[in-house]
Amino acid sequence: MSTPLEIKSVKEWNETLRSATAAGMTVLVDFHATWCQPCKVIAPHFSRLASQNPHVRFLRVDVDAQQAIAHKYKVSAMPTFLALRSGQILGMVQGADAQGLARLVLQHGGPNPPVPPLPAEAEEAKVAGNAFYKEEKYTEAIEKYTAAIELAPTSAALLGNRSIAYLKSTPPDPDSALADAQKATEVEPKWGKGYVRLGEALQALERDEEAVKAFEKAIELSQGLAQTEAKKKLEAAKKKLGWH
Repeated sequence: MSTPLEIKSVKEWNETLRSATAAGMTVLVDFHATWCQPCKVIAPHFSRLASQNPHVRFLRVDVDAQQAIAHKYKVSAMPTFLALRSGQILGMVQGADAQGLARLVLQHGGPNPPVPPLPAEAEEAKVAGNAFYKEEKYTEAIEKYTAAIELAPTSAALLGNRSIAYLKSTPPDPDSALADAQKATEVEPKWGKGYVRLGEALQALERDEEAVKAFEKAIELSQGLAQTEAKKKLEAAKKKLGWH
């Protein structure tokens, strides 16, 4: 079970942020003070969110003990909650707002499991591939994704991107799409989107009962919009099979 880490020094803060960046993790920070009553009220909720979201790094910073950190982020009210990724502020909530804090985690918690940053050349190829995909130039997108995968062969996200591009291409290539989706779920077995891609490829090959199982797995592993997408695809697959 994950629990929030109380930061004891600037060195520990910097090392923790670097570690989270390398792992592709979002960091949720609770800036609090020992004299702050609302901070004490919201603290158990912050701890519960930490236990429920192990893919997010939860930190606590005492603004009086760690004034340099609080000053850097211009913290002036307690509690203040920040969502950070790669050192950049993604969002903020001030006050003992349990619902706002939950939304902050949901909106900025990132994928589960976290996705480490790609090597620079692979990221560049992925961005180019995404641009071609949006323009419906699927052959060119596949070429760019392939170049990225050669540099980062265990990236489930890249494999998932190429899988759907294979299905969208003319003519579609469901066998290649299936191979990519299967590898994506092997390298990241807890990534729900990989099972969506697997289900889509299985459907294209008319292996609908297997597709249903893939979409069910995607729902189990996903949350938010990704889970909603998986549920819609499951409903469509069951309808095709005549299941209720």
